[in-house]
Amino acid sequence: MKVILKDEVDNLGLAGDVVEVADGYGRNFLLPRGLAILATKGAMKEAEALTRSRKAKESKTLGSAQAAKDALESRTLRIEARVDERGHLYGSVSAHDVERVLRERGHEIERKRIELKGTIKSIGAYEIPVRVHPQVTATVTVEVVDAEGRISLRDGAIVDAEAVVEAAQDVAASSDTDVEALTEQALEAAAEFDEQQTEADTEATEGAATVVEGEDAEEA
Repeated sequence: MKVILKDEVDNLGLAGDVVEVADGYGRNFLLPRGLAILATKGAMKEAEALTRSRKAKESKTLGSAQAAKDALESRTLRIEARVDERGHLYGSVSAHDVERVLRERGHEIERKRIELKGTIKSIGAYEIPVRVHPQVTATVTVEVVDAEGRISLRDGAIVDAEAVVEAAQDVAASSDTDVEALTEQALEAAAEFDEQQTEADTEATEGAATVVEGEDAEEA
């Protein structure tokens, strides 16, 4: 079924667009709700009028949309979450959470315009597209952090920041070494250790897979 959209419809199109949809979706959802009309020859003129009207409105708001884009990209949104010792979240961060934080910062953006695919399940920095206008998309940086401040991401590795700082303070208390320098060195060592552990886990997994493949070949 071919229809003309009278308003924006998620994952389908904008007002004035002529789109092909399943008969059931068109007759049971779009048409009864006034979101579309059948794309008859007579209705095509209405489609052209809707498109012109939409583009006129878009042109008037393009400048403010660009300003909104610049504002969104000028700062990082921080979202706190409960995590385990490996930086994995107890739960996840969704587009709903991003919408909430944006609203708290004064940006009224509908969740459907936040193009986060799936959910975020570990701490780190993520770049998320946000449509502020049909012609303008902002790339928003969202940083998911440990709510308790214990675990942090450093150079791509997960470190227990609290334990590292405490260790550095203990060492500094018994020497003349600067505590900040010790903390920096300890964090770097922790990051390197975590990277080595990750590589070891990967090698172990690959080795196990090789053994399984060998056993399957013998059985065959």
